[in-house]
Amino acid sequence: MKKFFLSENRHLSIIAVLNFLVIYSSTFIAGYGYFIDEFYYIACANNPAFGYVDHPPLAPLFLMVYKFIFGESLFAIRFIAALASSVTVFFTGIITKQLGGSRTSQTIAAFCILASPLFATLGSFYSMNVFEPLLCVIGFYYLIRLINEENQILWIYLSIIFGLLLMNKHTAGLFIVFTVISILLTKDRKLLFSKYFYYCVLITLIIFLPNLFWQIKNNFPSLEFYMNNVIRKNVPMPAMEYLIFNIMAYNPFVFLISITGTIFLLFNEKVKLYKMFGILFLITFLFFFLTKNGRVDRSAFAYIGVIPAGAIFIEYLIIKIKQKWIYPVAAFLIFAYFVFFIPLLMPYLNYENSAKLTNLLGFNTEIEKGKKPLIPQMIADRIGWQEKVDIVGKVYLTFPEAERNRIIIVASNYGNAGSLELLGKKYGIKNVVCGHNNYYLWSKERLSGDIVLRLINKKYYAELKESYEIVDSTDVLFDNEYCSPHERNLTVFICKNPKIPETELLEGRRFYY
Repeated sequence: MKKFFLSENRHLSIIAVLNFLVIYSSTFIAGYGYFIDEFYYIACANNPAFGYVDHPPLAPLFLMVYKFIFGESLFAIRFIAALASSVTVFFTGIITKQLGGSRTSQTIAAFCILASPLFATLGSFYSMNVFEPLLCVIGFYYLIRLINEENQILWIYLSIIFGLLLMNKHTAGLFIVFTVISILLTKDRKLLFSKYFYYCVLITLIIFLPNLFWQIKNNFPSLEFYMNNVIRKNVPMPAMEYLIFNIMAYNPFVFLISITGTIFLLFNEKVKLYKMFGILFLITFLFFFLTKNGRVDRSAFAYIGVIPAGAIFIEYLIIKIKQKWIYPVAAFLIFAYFVFFIPLLMPYLNYENSAKLTNLLGFNTEIEKGKKPLIPQMIADRIGWQEKVDIVGKVYLTFPEAERNRIIIVASNYGNAGSLELLGKKYGIKNVVCGHNNYYLWSKERLSGDIVLRLINKKYYAELKESYEIVDSTDVLFDNEYCSPHERNLTVFICKNPKIPETELLEGRRFYY
């Protein structure tokens, strides 16, 4: 074991460490803080359950244990995200070895994951999305072993991976379904007609049962969430734009290696045993291509499956033409693109330069409907949180201490609610209410108070007057032109004497997406 990790795979360890340093360094850039989802995951970790409106419980429960030991600071939670991404890089090289690749092709494959802006971005903040590629690459490890060894007991290992995937992210079910279909379309279909495969299905379902019971108990809120995502949230992406976005997000050179790997897997005798990975990529790509889903991150697992084969083919081709100078030139071009493009997804530039690069490349920042900031949303959603908390804290502290227990603070989304709970501790802020996703369920127990502080765009004064008899404005204001439009021109209103019970007002604010 010691030799396996320290000596035999030192080349992969070096790339994994480099990946960690590249990603984790973004945490230290001034002007940026927590990503919006990180506030929510911390809130979920503080309210442990077997399910949440918009995701299963694995990532929050892991964070609950992790932050108990290491804390919930930005540097603490980003460390585990960067580490998970780096282990994914390492294991990409390992599965390349399993496919018959040499140290050179292993290095190429691991380097491709490192130099892919999308994989780096997934590792740049804590969320369930950083664990999905990690679990998938481990799943590929056991799948390749299953094909190589025909040891049916490996289905048991895969069942644990599949179960954890479903407990991490519901859409990971696509990985499982597409994997089974891919196996069914190859000579390896015999692996599916085994008692161990049926055990795999059973164990996967058993692992997923706690979340299923939670869904039943809460009337399947995740189903409503996913329907709203399709109808109201995600921006449909035309087929050709989806193709271009894939090329840009994964790195044009990495995309080319992925396509090369797919063709190699489908038609070359050297890797015919692993044809299912090429089929898996085609099924996945065509599914998202035809459904016009703009979430290119959801096909990440398919790239992990074909990049190793592409790396093997590239090495085979270079050896055949005897042109080793291609290695350093190709590495330079791949990494140069990464360095050029990654500031669109991670906060390496200041706001102004980020906006200039966005305009220069004509990058479409509207991933979600109605959210089109001057800089990409992945960056815009990391700024302004402390400032927003400070304006609420300023108003909160104007009340005598005896009155603060009567205050309900209403936020418009889980980012503002989570930031108020986490960053507002220094003001003594508590009793934060919000109708967004799981905050709606938590907020039902928090409606004890008769003074409401509402953090909202200042244009909503007239609307608030319809709900409260008294609505006093304050002189605090948050605005940052680089934030998403819905996070601009925010102020705090003091509301009293509701015309409608707070329970009904909360119901009206409920939204799952």
